Amino acid sequence: MLSSPIASRMDGVSRYAREKGWHLMFQDRMGFAHPFDWMGDGVVATIRREPRWLAFLRHLALRGVPIVDLTCDVPRFRCARVSADHVSAGRLAAAHLAERNYRSRVFFTLDWDGNVRNRIWRGFTESGPAEKWVFSRECPNVRWDDWDAVGRWLAGKFAAADKPLGVLAYSQGEAVLLMDAALGLGIRVPDELGVIAGNDDPILLESQPVPVTAVDTDLERGAYEAAALLDKLMDRPGGRALQRQLAEIPPRGVVVRRSTAEAVSGDPLVGGALRLFAEGMSSGVGVEDIARRLGVARNTLDRRFAAEFGRSASAEFHRQRVALAKRLLADSRNKVEYVARVTGFSSASHLGTALRANCGLSPRELRVVKI
Repeated sequence: MLSSPIASRMDGVSRYAREKGWHLMFQDRMGFAHPFDWMGDGVVATIRREPRWLAFLRHLALRGVPIVDLTCDVPRFRCARVSADHVSAGRLAAAHLAERNYRSRVFFTLDWDGNVRNRIWRGFTESGPAEKWVFSRECPNVRWDDWDAVGRWLAGKFAAADKPLGVLAYSQGEAVLLMDAALGLGIRVPDELGVIAGNDDPILLESQPVPVTAVDTDLERGAYEAAALLDKLMDRPGGRALQRQLAEIPPRGVVVRRSTAEAVSGDPLVGGALRLFAEGMSSGVGVEDIARRLGVARNTLDRRFAAEFGRSASAEFHRQRVALAKRLLADSRNKVEYVARVTGFSSASHLGTALRANCGLSPRELRVVKI
């Protein structure tokens, strides 16, 4: 089965190809094949540091075959590029973790090979410092596919880290590896650890014990735009400006799943209140009820929430209700009445009023406008 990122790129290219009547050949990895006798008119490729792949592409370039790269991992290979805006993706992940109150932040990857990671790191650290966890740098003589070794290394990292900890994993596979190690150690997600993947794979990430949040880098659109650029290059061979072109596709947003679904707190009282609120959201549980169950006065709870979030407990609970409603409304299968009930609003009308105050849009408008 193809991973969703590969499938998304294939969908984008094939959609453009159908519109233009192209004949396509797909090659996922080079393996041991050397198709140097291939006589196609142009190539859309995800260029990696793989010797066979680079040799094949250099061979095509010498023959004058136009090439469009779908990433920017090997910038020294000269060709046109349509890439995800990785700086913006890193920036978006950092903002999401900050909004969820993860003050300790980490960027995790098995290796630091390639330009993309540097660009994500740049965006991720624009708003504040973060730590790098790079397995290959600390364990240079250990194979990346030795999951037991990676798990032991991650156990040491988790033990030394301040919590709650927010982690951006470079890829969806690395996010799953990180999550597996954390859950095996009894780390509570998202209370102690929030995980966001640098690209989305719904099939993989929604199938985890705790579904994993991800940045949607809009790979299908990027592949479609790359095919369109290749079309121009094939029509205008030798066009130097087109051959040097770099287009960056902005991320669509964050696909929020349970791994970062709630705000967190290192304050035990605030953390307990957040858990009680999440458990009772659909019943419309209020601050007075939660304060009573925790055995504290409401003003004590408000004071502790203000210290943690800069707003009262009721303001934070309302923010979480609205945020969840917006996520649920993004799925057209969820009726407005159902969303209102699940998020603790008294009616669809009450939910509509809250949404218009928050973003100026009605529930139905939210289905077609990306927030």
